[in-house]
Amino acid sequence: MIRCLIAALLIALPALAQERDTADALLSPLPVRDQYLLNNGFFFFEPEGARVLDADAWLVDVHTADSNTFAKSRWISHNLEGDTDRRTGDQTLGIIRMDPGTTIFLADGETHRTTINAHRGFGKNLEVGISVPFAYIGGGSSDGFIEHFHAALNLGDNQRVAVQRNHETVFIRTDDNTYFREQPAHSHLGDVAVTAKYELPALEDPNLAISAQAAIELPTGNARTLDGSGSIDGGLQLLATRDFGAMRINASAGLLFLGHNAPLALASQIVITDSIGVSRLLAPQTSATVQLTISQSPFRGIGAPELTRRSYQLTAGLQHAFGSGLAAYAGIVENLITYQNSADAGLVLGIARRF
Repeated sequence: MIRCLIAALLIALPALAQERDTADALLSPLPVRDQYLLNNGFFFFEPEGARVLDADAWLVDVHTADSNTFAKSRWISHNLEGDTDRRTGDQTLGIIRMDPGTTIFLADGETHRTTINAHRGFGKNLEVGISVPFAYIGGGSSDGFIEHFHAALNLGDNQRVAVQRNHETVFIRTDDNTYFREQPAHSHLGDVAVTAKYELPALEDPNLAISAQAAIELPTGNARTLDGSGSIDGGLQLLATRDFGAMRINASAGLLFLGHNAPLALASQIVITDSIGVSRLLAPQTSATVQLTISQSPFRGIGAPELTRRSYQLTAGLQHAFGSGLAAYAGIVENLITYQNSADAGLVLGIARRF
């Protein structure tokens, strides 16, 4: 009888471990960083759980995020009020009065960002990762859909009808600097980031995990095309994960240390960013996730009131496991509360493999 029980346990333990690994993967947050077009070249953390990988375990994740941004300063909004003539960004800026001492910005376009992440557990509560992004900024093709969506829900057009659809324009003007681009570029390598995460020794509550993470980002991208920052950046954050059976809460509080950005004339600065999310199993192989990211803007000091407030980015998505260690996920991204300092809408798709 005892031998039968031992044999049954030996058979069940690998299955239970596999179920735990699957649940852990499905209850992780979605890796959605700040989607604002102007912030594409800056370092931002992607949400992740506090638990580290076991020794010699690997996690490889590939995801792509597309987002549409149409944001502008109040001065441009005032000048375009009631205007329904479609113009290119250059033509639109040509009819705007440029007064000295007035900061003006216009960000109209789509970002397409593909990121390859690899994480490895080294034991002793340590995990190291590397993130390699490839980014493309252009006019995209979603302007028409967003305009019709806003019209159907009576959300207003935000003067979108005064600019040409699916056309890229990035313009920032201060007394000290002017940045302008209206020509899409091919996909380029962004800034590569290396992270190290240390999980604090086991607490009294086995369902609670807390870890500290440090990151450094190398200037491998081109700051002139907004694919990089042009400097060495870094970050520190505290991560917390709390399990409630089939539900998990993930939260983070972080500081970003951003270096000098010459093309945009931004000095070195510290940016605060936080996130909180809830994931719940809907079935043994499927989960739903809702998460909120709150961040300061790297442009909050240029004199534009719209960029002094924090941005609020809501992501809702589903994750599904396919066999052992393989999971796919999809999510939609929407800005909340403030609308000129964050992307209007976004979509993330990805696949992750644990082994």
